[in-house]
This record gives sequence, C-alpha cells and structure tokens, in this order.
Amino acid sequence: MQEKRRYQLLLRVLLIVSFMVSGAVGCASFQRMTTRIGINMGIAPAIPMMVDKLKDTKSGRLAEKGFPGQLLMITGFVELSPDNEQLLNEAAFLYCSYGIFVEDKEPEFAKELYDIGRDYGLRALKQNSYFLDGLDRGEKVCNLVKHIGKKRVAALVWTGLNSGLWIVLNMDDPEALMGMADTIALIKRSLELDPNFYFGAGKMFLGAYYAMIPEYLGLGGGPENAKKMFEEARAVENGNFLLVDVLQARYLATMTEDEDSFDSLLNGVLEADASALKGVRLINELAKRKAAFYLENKDMFF
Repeated sequence: MQEKRRYQLLLRVLLIVSFMVSGAVGCASFQRMTTRIGINMGIAPAIPMMVDKLKDTKSGRLAEKGFPGQLLMITGFVELSPDNEQLLNEAAFLYCSYGIFVEDKEPEFAKELYDIGRDYGLRALKQNSYFLDGLDRGEKVCNLVKHIGKKRVAALVWTGLNSGLWIVLNMDDPEALMGMADTIALIKRSLELDPNFYFGAGKMFLGAYYAMIPEYLGLGGGPENAKKMFEEARAVENGNFLLVDVLQARYLATMTEDEDSFDSLLNGVLEADASALKGVRLINELAKRKAAFYLENKDMFF
C-alpha cells in the first residue's frame, strides 16, 4: 500500500511539473530536461531556494495550505534524481514539518508523512557505503551511526526526528517502541557532530523523549534530564526557536502535571515575535498554532 501511495503521489507531481513547463517548452525539450535532471539535477539549486522561501513564510495557515503542493513537487524531483542527497534531506525535512503541522488533528496522516520522511532520510544516509553495507548485512542502525560524518548531520537529524515522532504516535505498539534505540542513536550521533544543528532540534527532541521515559528505567529519562535538554535547546537561539517551548509544555509540563508551566510556556509562544529568527518563520508560526491548540484543549492533558 505504501509503494502504491508513493507511486500515485509521483504521478501527480509529474503531472503538475508537465503543466508548469508545457507553456515554455515542447515535449522533446521537456524529455531532455528531465533526462538531465535524472543525471545531475541541474535545477537542484532551485529546490533549496523554494524550501527556504517556505521556511520564512509569514502565514502558518498559508503554509499549511501550500504544503501538499510543495511535497508533491519535491517528491517528483527526488524520484527523478534518487541519489541526490540535498533533495533527499529537503524532502525528509518537509515531510517532518508537515507531519508536525497535522499530527494533533490527523495523527494517522502524520504517521504516513513521518514514515515517508524517515525513508528519505535513510536513503540519504545510505549514500555512506559503510552504513549501506552494514544494513545489507543486517546490522542495526544504532551500531552503524558511528560511520556517519559531519556532512550528513542533516540526514541524521531528519531521519531521527521522523522516526521518533512516528514512534511517539505509536506508543501503544510494543513493536514500534523497539525502534527507539535506533532513533536515539541517530539523534545522539548528530549532537556529537553538530550539537546546534537546526537551532538545537536534536536537543529539543531528546528533551521530549526524556520527559516520556521514566527515570527508573536507567535510559537517561526523567524530568531533570528532560528540563536540562530543553534548556540547552532554548539557549541555542536565545529562546527564539519557539517549538522548544511548545514541546516542553506538551511533554514535560504535562508529565509533571505542572499546569502553571504549561500555561506560561504556551502563552509566551503566542506573545513572541515569530520573525525574530531568520529561516525559521514557518516553524515559529507552526509553534504558535500548536500553542493555541494546546491551550484550547488543555483538558486533554490535565
């Protein structure tokens, strides 16, 4: 079913692309262009530019409406150039971001998005021959991340976040929980290589993870470690990456039944300037929408 879904997605993307270029080039020119794309992705620089503009959008609602089209577009380009790491990383980021947008209201859809995003991230990591050969031999991801270097930090983070957020939505499935060791290994390896990548996103995720894991299990979990990781994540951009506060409220404040902290963190997000941090306006607008949703539905958590 998953492959069928992706195939249908790709067909829709290619249809959109063909309409976009049909007014400017003929069929033969379009075929030559897609052939070049498949070989060296000559238009690749346009994709990060598109994603960067999306990241700085001023309207969370507008971004949410436009997300499906952006995903369709980048999915098509990735399949035309399946080994392009830059495109794979951008796709993994976008699927993760859209999953965060919809997970509160459409958790099943978010699971699909995280699953696809994780797949794109893994494809980027597989460009490392040691990692790929290890997987082919049946080795676990957590034993292979040591082979991943700094140039693939993005792949580590987006694979880890997609995987981890998928697991969070499947916490009632013991089999899904078995994947957490790989997820944490991916995130921790990224922190070893670049602890502040994407505004401390890896630290932020560990904060949420530690909040959910009881201290007595000896896995690093518990309120104190969770608070420490959230504080470290917040310090990366002086509190301007608003999703940190949202996740601290959602996971740590609810787990410790701290309603005052929950209210304070989320109201602070609503009052904050979403444009204070360049390159993250989209995520900050998303954080504001999630903060409003959590405050309006506070009785779900306390």
